[in-house]
Amino acid sequence: MLVILLFTLMAAGAGFWYQYQNRAIPSDAHYPKLQGIPILMYHKVNPDPRTGGLGLRVPPDKFDWQMRYLKENGYEAISLADVMDHFEKGKHLPDKPVVITFDDGYKDNYDFAYPIMKKYGFTGTIFVVSRSIGNTNFYDVEKKLQPENKIMGWKEIRELDQAGFVIGAHTVDHPHLAKVSMEAARYQIEESKRALEHGLQKPVDFFCYPYGSHNDTVANLVKEAGYRAAVTTQLGLAKLDADPFKTPRIRVTGHYSKEKFIEELHKY
Repeated sequence: MLVILLFTLMAAGAGFWYQYQNRAIPSDAHYPKLQGIPILMYHKVNPDPRTGGLGLRVPPDKFDWQMRYLKENGYEAISLADVMDHFEKGKHLPDKPVVITFDDGYKDNYDFAYPIMKKYGFTGTIFVVSRSIGNTNFYDVEKKLQPENKIMGWKEIRELDQAGFVIGAHTVDHPHLAKVSMEAARYQIEESKRALEHGLQKPVDFFCYPYGSHNDTVANLVKEAGYRAAVTTQLGLAKLDADPFKTPRIRVTGHYSKEKFIEELHKY
């Protein structure tokens, strides 16, 4: 009798745990319609704490939940080109568009983020530091800002490009563009575009400011270099009446709870 009771309790507990782990994704139907297009900003998607803190690193299980939340609430991943075509030419967008971006080009974007996004039918944009391709995040290691992390090589970058991801430029070696000379900033902006276009054999139309560092002069250099738009680390939604070379995004960190992720998606 005791054995039967214990078995029953264990089964009930297992059932509760299964329901807890697989409970329904909450709905965002009660939120008002977004007054702009959310552009999510990620960096690393990695389970290993040795690769850095949760400020830039989102564990894969959290990332999976976030992508599942978007999918089950009717969001459709679009590109920055779609955003610009909507603003400039009136291109039709889905009812709930979202742009998913990654800064720096970490190899874990390919190893962990890509399979999860593929599972939910999403693509994204990855902003790559051209001199770090196939190397490491030397720019942050030298400044003692981050542990050493592997950066994708051309094989991974080209595979993502072929899978529908957009590859954008993130300078040659990740400086604070607003703190360097105009000539140095121009080189970083133009040479990274040239290097990526040579490697991909296609135009590179979008740029991301390292550390979010920019000013009017830097934004104008990006425009003169032939990019269509640039994203910042400023918080907010992409809107029709905003400067396309100062496009805000929504930061996502590994510290976010499920409730915090939903809140950040809708607060702007």
